[in-house]
Amino acid sequence: MNRKNDDLFNMASKKLNLSKEQIKIAEKNGGKELLNKLSNDDKEKINSILNDPQKTKEILSSQKAQALLKAFFGDK
Repeated sequence: MNRKNDDLFNMASKKLNLSKEQIKIAEKNGGKELLNKLSNDDKEKINSILNDPQKTKEILSSQKAQALLKAFFGDK
């Protein structure tokens, strides 16, 4: 695993209070169960973004999001 992925799994592990292995398994399974581990406030934030195509596009176009997507999916 490369350093960026390891850092991402560590950050998610701390935020969700789950082991890195649990995070890795959830990522492989689409990550939907991870949403259930978020606070209601965080869930609302994510849902408001996902329900607004313009916000979603803006966020996914950001350099940080592009770096995360590249880290997880490579240059596909």
